[in-house]
Amino acid sequence: MTTYPEPSLHSTFDPSSVMRLLSTIDFKVKEFLTDIPRYAILSHTWEQEEVTFQDIQNLDVAKSKAGFRKVLGACARARRYHFEWIWIDSCCINKESSAELSEALNSMYQYYEGAGVCYVYLSDVSGEYHPRKIKSNFRDSRWFKRGWTLQELLAPEFVVFLDKDWARIGTRWSLRDVISAVSGIPVNVFEGRFIDEYSIAQRMSWAAFRETTRPEDQAYCLLGIFGVSMSPIYGEGGARAFMRLQQEIIRISDDRSIFAWVAASPMEELKDQWQIQYNSPARIDKPRGLLARSPYEFRMSGDVQASNVELIGNKSSYSFSNNGLHIHLPLNPISSSSGHPGEHIFLAHLLCQSTRGGSYLTVYLRKTSGHQYVRCYADEVFLTSLPPAMDNVRELTVREHLVTGCRVRTSNTSSAAEWSYNIELLQSAWHFLCQSSEEKRCYDTISSIDEHTVSLRRRASSLRLLDLQHTMENPPNIEYKSQKTGEYFTICFTPFGVVIIQTVFVLLPAFRSIRADTCITELESGGYVLITLEKRGDPQENLEIGYLAGGDLEIDLLQGPLRDPDLGITVPSRLSEGSSTYHLKFEGIFPPDPFGRITQDMAYATVFRPHPDDPEECGYPTFRVLTYRRDKLGGIKDIIHVAFGLQGSSVWTDLVIQTTFSDEFETSECVWKSYLDSGSRTEKRLCGKGFAEASFPYDVATGTAVIQRTKNLQLGDYLLHLNMQSGLPGFRI
Repeated sequence: MTTYPEPSLHSTFDPSSVMRLLSTIDFKVKEFLTDIPRYAILSHTWEQEEVTFQDIQNLDVAKSKAGFRKVLGACARARRYHFEWIWIDSCCINKESSAELSEALNSMYQYYEGAGVCYVYLSDVSGEYHPRKIKSNFRDSRWFKRGWTLQELLAPEFVVFLDKDWARIGTRWSLRDVISAVSGIPVNVFEGRFIDEYSIAQRMSWAAFRETTRPEDQAYCLLGIFGVSMSPIYGEGGARAFMRLQQEIIRISDDRSIFAWVAASPMEELKDQWQIQYNSPARIDKPRGLLARSPYEFRMSGDVQASNVELIGNKSSYSFSNNGLHIHLPLNPISSSSGHPGEHIFLAHLLCQSTRGGSYLTVYLRKTSGHQYVRCYADEVFLTSLPPAMDNVRELTVREHLVTGCRVRTSNTSSAAEWSYNIELLQSAWHFLCQSSEEKRCYDTISSIDEHTVSLRRRASSLRLLDLQHTMENPPNIEYKSQKTGEYFTICFTPFGVVIIQTVFVLLPAFRSIRADTCITELESGGYVLITLEKRGDPQENLEIGYLAGGDLEIDLLQGPLRDPDLGITVPSRLSEGSSTYHLKFEGIFPPDPFGRITQDMAYATVFRPHPDDPEECGYPTFRVLTYRRDKLGGIKDIIHVAFGLQGSSVWTDLVIQTTFSDEFETSECVWKSYLDSGSRTEKRLCGKGFAEASFPYDVATGTAVIQRTKNLQLGDYLLHLNMQSGLPGFRI
């Protein structure tokens, strides 16, 4: 006979070093070396007057800090769900000890991975609108822009998002499509796929648009995501720290996608980039090695697959030494039509493919002497449709130019022997009354806690294999009936699922493995029952039941998910005129794009093909408007609106240029509306041309916009170029 262990109240995370936890009851910090209790964990962005480890030793001092309200809110939430302990980074790490800080940085991923639940507190978000609504500011939260919160999003098993008033917004699973859109992380990650299954380049791309207060933390915050450790050296600089991180990754991985990065163009590295005019007749090209200098250089690498090192056999390994990276690479001389003429320049194949079209990735290397090479044209990764020829594999060393100045998630969820629920009606469902009276079975106990809460307890013996048939034939049922509408539903608990009778809706106790924690189902009368799971600090779980009347607009938003865009376009923030380049200041995208990205050197925006089932609240526009500004002498401003979109099977663009002496100009929203069926520019959209031209008012110059399919690694399949031509010989703006 199979027996099951008694329920454990301890976390599965058992670090070799001490871990501090904060009591949610008396706010005292206690150290644990072994038998770490089940704990909640807080993820947040730091604000003014956070409570430190030193502050929390004296509650009078801690209470005087503005950040103590956050501690109170987190502890209150944890206590509600029976967590006696919580970990909060601000007051559970003694940052005055460099040794302890180093230890905490290397253990941080494990701290979040071992938590029973992670509460994400979004102090800048209101829960007034559902995150799938355009009006919601959920996607704009600074939490999604910080470096350290990336691992806090990925590592925990169960994540709950809370608004500024500590009201529940949703879970990582229920909002996985919205979070995927704003973070650039594939939705499969939030549905249970291990991050180790993604290439190094893909995982790096998830951090590309995130920022940290200290530049070195751009590397340190990724340690857990790649399963490596290194000592923090604050003051070494972000580029050095990131290169050290890559060297640690190279020690344990032969995935060559780590070299699939795109440097920012040298022009973007200069200060005052928005207003500088460059007149260099030749392109500046700085030699580089094969290691990137920041996560930002992986911004284009979200579709790069892991390298197929089997192609190169026993030559797949590489190593880093004092004279550079020793590696075997297939090399091919570049063609005269490549746009990069010159001797000793080669295309080096990384043995990686892009998921878009299956193209192969290559980088440019310049031979300097013997077996020594450097990477050139580092702002390009060239895509080729042909696989690498393996008859020209060379052993070489790529020299680095020094810069001066995976883990599989474990489950901490209770075992099957701990299957026990509190079923609570939320206020929206208070008109339902539980029809099941208190009863005791051989295997189960159903009892009322209060008017709106029912408890189901299961004995460990009820889940033994010999009792499985009896449990299936006699599952406990809890029936609810509405005193207002007459609607009813019955929740049936089986060893394999929580089933709502009369629907095809199943919640598994094993949904821990698929991470489904929020479900909505329709009743026969047209109303909807919304059930959400909430983790607790004891061997129980809460099922919270809400109700939505038929026709409620929130239903479509809850059922989701967001649709993937049909077209993505990258637009550099440069206006080119011959050998000169003018930087433009980015003003915005309209309508707002949840999949969009804005960086120092480009904008990325997406559009959709029309679909009759698209809800208006989510916003799936077939075209958008990008707006740029160029400041000129005398307070004059050029406002440049770039419209683009899908019209049938065609990709189209149009250009609207305004010159003004004030801040009054046609807004991007007005320009966008002018392309609607009733607008003044409708014909421009219906013509569906990939080329557009417009004049600069008061200047003898013409601007053009051209959409072309890309031949290099970037976001999206299309690149939109902005160009300017002077109308008079020798005339320059």
